[in-house]
Amino acid sequence: MKVLPLLGIFALFPTAKSITASWPAGIVEYCRERGQMAQQVNGAWKCVMVSDICSPSEDFDTFHRDRDTGKWGCCLKGYRVENDACVLPSPKCPPCTPVPTGLCKSSVCSEAMQSFKLERLLRQAFAECFPHDEVHLDSFVRYHLNSLEMSINLFEKIHQDEQLVRRERQSQPSSPGRDGWDCSLDRSPCKWLSLENNSHPKRLISTGHEKMILPNPNMQLPHYVYPFDMWVTNVGGGDLTLYINGKEIIPHGSGVDFLIPAGTIADDVWYESQSGTMILFYGSCSPNNPCVGREVVPWTRGVSNKRSGQQGEIDVSQYNTDLVLTIAITEPTSEQYTIYADGKEIGSTHGRLTLGKDKYSTDHINRVNVGSGAAGALRSIANDGFWGSFKIPRGTRKIKISDEDSNYDFAFEYRLDKACTCGSD
Repeated sequence: MKVLPLLGIFALFPTAKSITASWPAGIVEYCRERGQMAQQVNGAWKCVMVSDICSPSEDFDTFHRDRDTGKWGCCLKGYRVENDACVLPSPKCPPCTPVPTGLCKSSVCSEAMQSFKLERLLRQAFAECFPHDEVHLDSFVRYHLNSLEMSINLFEKIHQDEQLVRRERQSQPSSPGRDGWDCSLDRSPCKWLSLENNSHPKRLISTGHEKMILPNPNMQLPHYVYPFDMWVTNVGGGDLTLYINGKEIIPHGSGVDFLIPAGTIADDVWYESQSGTMILFYGSCSPNNPCVGREVVPWTRGVSNKRSGQQGEIDVSQYNTDLVLTIAITEPTSEQYTIYADGKEIGSTHGRLTLGKDKYSTDHINRVNVGSGAAGALRSIANDGFWGSFKIPRGTRKIKISDEDSNYDFAFEYRLDKACTCGSD
């Protein structure tokens, strides 16, 4: 729809007219200093707020009277006017073709996202937070609309991926070598654990054509150094390019996984994304970080009872499969534990893997309170606590966690996952 003639717009406001002469001395300068302009309204001189007909995030060519509110306004850029309402053109999706980005959603979801009512509700709810700054209100509203749509896209992609993996599993002939493991059947590399609590993705805002520093895994820390090889996986469907010291990282064959080597300084890792996206950090598989498949026991608190002669014990007799035990010292990270499987020592907790053989030295324990539960365990692993991940062979009945240097009871967090072998990747 074309814009109304300028005279037509002024006709909308018959009681307010701008006077170009005969105003009191100094009134123009006075109003200008306040970011306003002088006008005579109903016979009285006033300083009035000056605002654009359309905000910077709106398209002037979409100026119209809204059919729901009856008010004049503009549509956000990228929208168009249909039947006196702002609508977002629907993406063109080939029929019967899976859309990995999740941008082709159900009609109900699309209508909700395209509705001008959602934006209007956000503006009404937060207008008082931006009484003098419409530009920042526009940015705030646009940010949350984008975040909402990106979150919907993410969950849609997760659902599509689950359906795809389920169909591929059903089409795979059963075989002893493949039965029981739950690694990705697409081209993604095998991975260790996700380092974000509840695998909640980190959101990367749009950088436009610029670059920004990639946030480090888990809790944001200054001067962060990656403690072991990590995968950065793009799970949001948006575009993403990563750089280390200005050199572009070539993604894995999956197209969404980027490897950051151990010892990399976080401030040297930059990203570029015009659309914005979401990411997850995973440990890369190694002898110290075995590949994991399906979760068996989520993060659980373990305790000792030395008064009755018991160290920390975990009964695994009910599992008829190879397992991966991951243990993390939480709360104040001040101890080192030795792990036994049916009485046989299989390893000890340690610090960051970049320390090499020195990783077992307790001099490197970062004695901080990381909290407890899953969040505390992952914070201990990602941020210089003491931890360890160990393969537990099929047939093991009992795992013992021992702190032989202390007579005090102790607590820790542990989890169990099925061991996983994903071929050569």
